[in-house]
Amino acid sequence: MKTPSNSSLSACFFMLILLTHHLMVFGQRPPTSGPNPEDSNLTPFVIGGSGLLVAAGSYLYLKSRGPKIPVRDNLQDYLWRENIMPTPDALHLMYALNPGLRGQDLMRKKKKLVEPEFPEIPEDLRKVAVAVPPPTFIMPENLQGLINEFKSILDAFSGMTFKTTHRNAPKEAFLEVLNNLERLLTAPERLTESRNVVKDQLMTDLITVADQTVDGAIDTRELSTDKLALLQAIATDMEDLLYPDPNPAQMQVVTGKGDEESADWGLFLASAGKTFNDQLIYNRISNAKDARENADLKWFALAVYKYGADGELITKGREVENRYQIAYASPALKDREESFHTIQGNASYGTALLGNGKYFIRVKDGDEEVPIQNPLIHFGQAFQNPVKETHNELTKVIIYILE
Repeated sequence: MKTPSNSSLSACFFMLILLTHHLMVFGQRPPTSGPNPEDSNLTPFVIGGSGLLVAAGSYLYLKSRGPKIPVRDNLQDYLWRENIMPTPDALHLMYALNPGLRGQDLMRKKKKLVEPEFPEIPEDLRKVAVAVPPPTFIMPENLQGLINEFKSILDAFSGMTFKTTHRNAPKEAFLEVLNNLERLLTAPERLTESRNVVKDQLMTDLITVADQTVDGAIDTRELSTDKLALLQAIATDMEDLLYPDPNPAQMQVVTGKGDEESADWGLFLASAGKTFNDQLIYNRISNAKDARENADLKWFALAVYKYGADGELITKGREVENRYQIAYASPALKDREESFHTIQGNASYGTALLGNGKYFIRVKDGDEEVPIQNPLIHFGQAFQNPVKETHNELTKVIIYILE
């Protein structure tokens, strides 16, 4: 059954009001000086009937607009239906297009939204989404070699005496982080788990930098807070990569910086001890067993939007199409040029085959890096898209650039 549109229901509601007015006029005494032939008062009946008509019309009108639901939930549902990942940048765009929703907690479910106008995804890119490489179960030789090298470096580090240490970065804190990292890399499931090219690529990046960092500390016999922070970030990224969260929350960048001098090294130890959470990992492994086959890789189409000099919102056209080069890296390695991997094509649209995890996104216009609103994106959301029909299609990821 076709539901009446809001405009038609509004017209009906207006007609009910006119009808009510005419009925009330009809129920009044004639505007003459003579007596009324039948001295009966119809006004109460007319008013009562009119009230019922107005109430019925109001009910139909409000029903057509749907119940009230949280604004954020409704926007996320809309984005999923359009196969757009509801990142902070995507939600920011929806609020920009629908400014009346700002500051509102609830909205009508069927309220018509102003929709973003992005260019059509070319057919040749759509076909790419079907070609997802199958998983493998054999660890590449070069990756196994890096893990063996890490174990050797850790043994050498354990027996070293360091001439320079920082009170917030003692050797004990380093050993806590490095031992946790070794447990991740040598867990029994490493030999039997399903693998893919993206996971192996990111593991290689993380272990390479970990080996270089510990090697550097051994060569100089110096320990520092920046080395400890880097190794701890690597261990955190490695845990998220090997045991992805089945229900990830979207990330936002924290721009504030802590006071390193006021930190207590005991806090580093406590935080490092949380890097390897056995119960958390067990839960993630259990959930992964119930996931659909090969759900660890997916194709994405990355698009950008920005504001012009006059404040105009730009989502398509020569200013944003086929212009920006996008690359990704593990968040811990965001300051290392060699750890970035460039996606295919320029946005909008560039395409990337990615897995369930957090990625640090970098955008360039030629040789110039372009600032973006939220460079840290958790792509794991796309694997939980409630609209099952779009799982094998390109999912759009929208990036807000600050030019």
